[in-house]
Amino acid sequence: MQNTLKGLAGTALCLALASAHAAPKALLIGIDGAQLEKVQALNLPNFKRLNMAKGYTGGVAGSASEQETYSGPSWATILTGVWRNKHQISSNSDGLANPAFPSLFKRLRDAYPQAYLASVTNWGNINKQFFANDIRRNNYNAEGLSDEAVVAKTVELINTTPADFIFVHLDDPDHVGHDSGFGAAYDKALRQADAHLGRLLDAVATRQGASGDNWLVLATTDHGRDPVKGQNHGAQTRSEKTVFIASNQPMNAEFTSPASTVANPAFDGLYGHIAQTWIAPTVLRHMGIEPQRSWLLDGAPLQGSVGVRKLLPASGAANGFSWAASSGQVEIYRNQQLLATVPASQQSYVDTSSPAGLQDYTLLLGSVPVSLRMGRPGLRTALDWSASRSYFFLDDGSYVRYNQTDDKADSGYPKRTNNSSWPGLGSYAGQLAASFSKDANTAYFFLGNGQYVQYDKVADKALPGYPQPVSEQSWPGLAAYATQIKATLRLPGNKVAFFLKDGRFIRYDLAANRADGGPQAMDNASWPQLGVDARRITAALKWDDSRAYFFLDDGRYIRYNLTQNRAEANFPKPINSQTWPGLLP
Repeated sequence: MQNTLKGLAGTALCLALASAHAAPKALLIGIDGAQLEKVQALNLPNFKRLNMAKGYTGGVAGSASEQETYSGPSWATILTGVWRNKHQISSNSDGLANPAFPSLFKRLRDAYPQAYLASVTNWGNINKQFFANDIRRNNYNAEGLSDEAVVAKTVELINTTPADFIFVHLDDPDHVGHDSGFGAAYDKALRQADAHLGRLLDAVATRQGASGDNWLVLATTDHGRDPVKGQNHGAQTRSEKTVFIASNQPMNAEFTSPASTVANPAFDGLYGHIAQTWIAPTVLRHMGIEPQRSWLLDGAPLQGSVGVRKLLPASGAANGFSWAASSGQVEIYRNQQLLATVPASQQSYVDTSSPAGLQDYTLLLGSVPVSLRMGRPGLRTALDWSASRSYFFLDDGSYVRYNQTDDKADSGYPKRTNNSSWPGLGSYAGQLAASFSKDANTAYFFLGNGQYVQYDKVADKALPGYPQPVSEQSWPGLAAYATQIKATLRLPGNKVAFFLKDGRFIRYDLAANRADGGPQAMDNASWPQLGVDARRITAALKWDDSRAYFFLDDGRYIRYNLTQNRAEANFPKPINSQTWPGLLP
């Protein structure tokens, strides 16, 4: 018996050593619109080959991370490890995701230039829209395939290529769900998805047995379905927010041990389960890439050391949050700067010194970072496009189209400011300082580095050759103050006011193409009742010939009467869902 035990121990050691030196590979399988409870009720054999846990999508309702439970935002979260307020995919029709938060494809390619990467999808938007730039360096991409064709191609890639990471997207359960909701047809689609899963697992097992590679297989869904009929999704209900994550390998406590009590018990304790944001970090760690604090990922790996768990915004406390952890010291960073170090057992923190606007918090326990974005983005600039429409550019790189007739933001916004939505301007979204329309044909954008862009409103694109410097040739009288411009306001007639960081302003004559003079103080003679807030102005907008708005850096605004040339009484007022519906997410 002792020799047998020694033999078994030796075999286990050999397997462990072999696994330690095996090449890491990963297969991420997405099954669109698969309701966890329906999958469990059907007792599907191939799903049972995996370890499965409940999770949630849609961010935390009522907080900055909330996102609609549509496919676009959810797949973007799965592939980046962050919520919509970072990846900025808010609908199925959006263009490129925010490049500041790359997908798995780009992170893997940057780390492993020779790796074999592939994305094989039924739904084309993932490849063609959200991550079109990231997948360009993949070895193989295909989209718009049937589920059967997706599986057949993926099996072929596993069998015949040195595949390192493959993302697979199956869509039939979602199609059937939209057509007929829960019922016999939906159950049939789930059984077929299970059969597809089995073929993929078999291909991995065969490849792994032949090569000795260490394959991680994760299967997940993007969202659940409405709780009544199961035909729709998009809202913040428990059913629509519920997802699953399944793995062929052992996972850590975040996966195996849901928290029985969390700071936010909504949706029957759903936030005690895994957030969808933990999928991408898990793939990265398995592939030998340790998530970095500077990446601001909203999740952490489900394998290995776990760091803090259940990082959630605290209700009723601005810039307050809670977590689950019992031992060690937690380093708390705000916008990459160390803010505090507290015992992990404290399990909560309120940043009483935080300024207004977006704040990125990262909690580091051991070497594992988990991040949380709180607050609202501030305004960079506002553009008076027409009598019925204006645009607001936010400091997170997104923009909002505002309907002046309805006095509310159009649905589907904010959207990403990029070269698809604003051709020729997208590369400078993070540098916008001021903007105004000269007339129906031309708008100007001023950048924080002292340059400007001329935008053709008819062709809807920046003119070639821009940005150019604000010089004495292009803007006589402004060149010395080009980097100090923080807002502009188109005035009646041919005048524009340029507001400077030091609280002064310059009036510019568009007809004469020169400044009327040097900077002037904003006092009661020039801007009655506005001067006290001059240094707080961050954006200005001409609404019509009689009215303008000034937006301040503390989340308030002032209505200005251009006819009477004075700020109106009882302002500033807060920017909120009643005063500016939909303007700030």
